[in-house]
Amino acid sequence: MVRNFFGLFFFLPQIFRDHKAIFRTTKLKLHIFRGVNGLVSMMIWFHVVAVLPLSEAVSISFVIPILTTLVAMKVLKEKVHAKSWAACLIGFIGILIILRPGFKEFNNAYFYSFASIILWVASNIVIKVMTKTEKPQTIVAYMSLIMLICSIPFALPYVKPISLNDLIWFAALGLVSNILHIFISNAYSKADLSYVQPFDFTRLIFTAIISYFAFGEIIDFWVVLGSLVILVGVILTIPKKIISKKNSCYMRVNTDN
Repeated sequence: MVRNFFGLFFFLPQIFRDHKAIFRTTKLKLHIFRGVNGLVSMMIWFHVVAVLPLSEAVSISFVIPILTTLVAMKVLKEKVHAKSWAACLIGFIGILIILRPGFKEFNNAYFYSFASIILWVASNIVIKVMTKTEKPQTIVAYMSLIMLICSIPFALPYVKPISLNDLIWFAALGLVSNILHIFISNAYSKADLSYVQPFDFTRLIFTAIISYFAFGEIIDFWVVLGSLVILVGVILTIPKKIISKKNSCYMRVNTDN
């Protein structure tokens, strides 16, 4: 609730300046669905990161780009080539390496993780649909407002005094989340989901660094191995024209030098 409050708080200057512009929409029902779906996904995800090592939770969430690509193919009619199917299979193998069914205790946290992933994928699809007519700021403002309203009944029984330190962390979480969702909405408005999603896997790099220095978490060998397998699958999805363009730019720079 507090996170959503600060998410909306940072929109107040823009709302006071021109609330009609930021809340102008033709897809109110989708905004409501996105907000409710996002709230449930967020609550489940907060539980997951509380009981699982952060690097492991993030590694499992790597199935999101794969599922989003498949759903985008069915729902948004995006073209998905054979290499994307191969990437999905490789990604699934990577998830199995991380979870090691039969060799590792499979606790309820993993079920919660997969539930959050499914809801997350649904949000990705809805955001992509809305970016065709909605501004990124409108999408995020509605998300913060709806999630705040819906989270109040769940949070009130647990309300207690918040320290200044916690308040600063909540404010930072609200600000960073807003920036994140605005960037995501911009990215989705400019490219197919099947192209944008692979970049999500770079989260492992930053998560590993932060979780090591901030929480002293040592990354499990199987998490690293499974993540590398998934990364191989993601590399397969990068369009050849993008790789060719990068190579041509590299060759041109070397020639100029």
